[in-house]
Amino acid sequence: MTTDSALQVKVKFSHIVITFIASIIITAQSSINSELNIYTENPLITALINFTTGLIVLALMMIFSRAIRKGFTSIPRLVREGKLKRWQLIGGLSGAFFVASQSSLVQVVGVAIFTVAAVAGQTSAALLVDKSGIGPAGKQPVTLMRVGAAILGIVGVLVSVLGQDSTGQFAFGAVLISFAAGALVSTQPALNGQIANQTGQPAAATLVNFIVGFLTLVVVYGIKQQISPQGFNVPPMPWENPIIWLGGPFGVLFVLTAAFMAKTLGVFLFTLTSVVGQLSGAILMDVLFPTATTNITWQLLLGISITGAAVVLASGKKKTRRH
Repeated sequence: MTTDSALQVKVKFSHIVITFIASIIITAQSSINSELNIYTENPLITALINFTTGLIVLALMMIFSRAIRKGFTSIPRLVREGKLKRWQLIGGLSGAFFVASQSSLVQVVGVAIFTVAAVAGQTSAALLVDKSGIGPAGKQPVTLMRVGAAILGIVGVLVSVLGQDSTGQFAFGAVLISFAAGALVSTQPALNGQIANQTGQPAAATLVNFIVGFLTLVVVYGIKQQISPQGFNVPPMPWENPIIWLGGPFGVLFVLTAAFMAKTLGVFLFTLTSVVGQLSGAILMDVLFPTATTNITWQLLLGISITGAAVVLASGKKKTRRH
C-alpha cells in the first residue's frame, strides 16, 4: 500500500512538472506570435498560420499512429451514443480567440502583462469550470479559499498594470480582452479532456481542437474581409526564419498536455500549475524577446508576486481523514 501511494505521488509530481514546462513553452508562443504578427501585420492571419502548422503536426502524428486514428474516427460514434455531447467538441473556439488576441495584444501590453491578465482570467474562470463539472473530473466545490485566491489574482493584475505607462494612458481595454481570453481558454482543457477521456487519445482531442479553431478563424476572416478588407504580408518561409513558425507546434504541445492532465490533475490543479509556469516564463520572455512596450517595473514584479501568492493560496488542500 505504501509503495502504491509513493508511486501515485511520484506520477502526480511528474505530471505537474510536465504541465509546468508546457506552460513556460506556451508563454514563449506569445513572443513568437508577436514577432510573426510584425511580418503579417494581420492577427487573424497570424492565428491561422498557428493553427495550420499545428494541424500539419497533428496530421503527421495521426498518419504514423493507428491508435490516434482509431481514437479520432471513434468520435462520431461516441456522439451518436451520447457519450460525448456536441458542445464538448468546441474547445477550439476559445483557443482560436486566445491565439488571435495574443498575436495582437502582446505588442500593446507586452508578454508579461498579457500573461498576468490571461492567467488571472484562467484562475477565476476555473472556479466556474469546476463548479459546473464540465471537465472529466466532474463537479468540484468552490471554497472560500479558492474565491479569495481568484480575487487576489485580479488584484495582482491591477498592480501590474499600474506601472506600465507613465503618461497615465493605461491600456485597460487590451488588459480586459487578455483577461477574457484567459477566462475562455480555461474551458479548453475541460472540453478536450472529455474527448480524451472517451477516446483514450489526448492527441485525438487536440486534433478536434485545432480543426474547430482553424475553421472558426477561416469563417471569421472571411466575414471580416467582407466588412472591412485588410491585406497581409507573407512572412519569411520556415527555412528562412524557422523560429516564427513554432507557434503552432508549441500550441499542439500545450493543448495535448492539457487534454491529458485535465483527467489526471483535474482542471483546477492543471490551471494553477499552468499559471505558475506562465508567470515564470513571462518575465523571461520579456527579457529575452522584448517588445516596444516592454517595461519591467517594481509594480509589475509585485503584481506577479501577488498573483503567484494567489496560486499558492488556491492550491491549499483540505486535511483528509485517515481511515
